[in-house]
Amino acid sequence: MTHVLIIDDDDLIRSMICNTLEKAGFKVSSAANGHEGLAQAKNHSPTLVVTDILMPDKEGIETILELKAIDKNIKIIAMSGGGSAKNMTFLDMAKAVGANQVMTKPFKSSELLEVIHKLLAS
Repeated sequence: MTHVLIIDDDDLIRSMICNTLEKAGFKVSSAANGHEGLAQAKNHSPTLVVTDILMPDKEGIETILELKAIDKNIKIIAMSGGGSAKNMTFLDMAKAVGANQVMTKPFKSSELLEVIHKLLAS
C-alpha cells in the first residue's frame, strides 16, 4: 500500500486531504509543520509527500530539501496559496529544489488524486 505523508499547518486542509486519500485507499500520515513532517518521514518512509510551502516553524522549501536528503527518490508535491501576498514564486522555488509537482491552492480533491496517480505511475 502506498504511504502518503501530508504536511500542512492548516488543520482543515490537512484533514480534507487525509480523508480524500484514505478513501482512495492510501495509507496516510500527517504533520502540522516541517519539523513534524521530517520526523514522520524518518520513522515511516513514505512513498510520496504532499507539503504546503508557507508554514510556521519549518517552511516547505527547507522541508523539501531535507526530505530529498533523507530519500532522493521520494516523490513530492508542493502546494501553496501564495500567502497573503498571493506570491506564487514559492512554487517555482519548490520545483527548483526537488518537488516533482506543484499545485496552487485551492484545488479539488479529484485534481490532487489525478496528480498523485500520475506521479506514482511515472
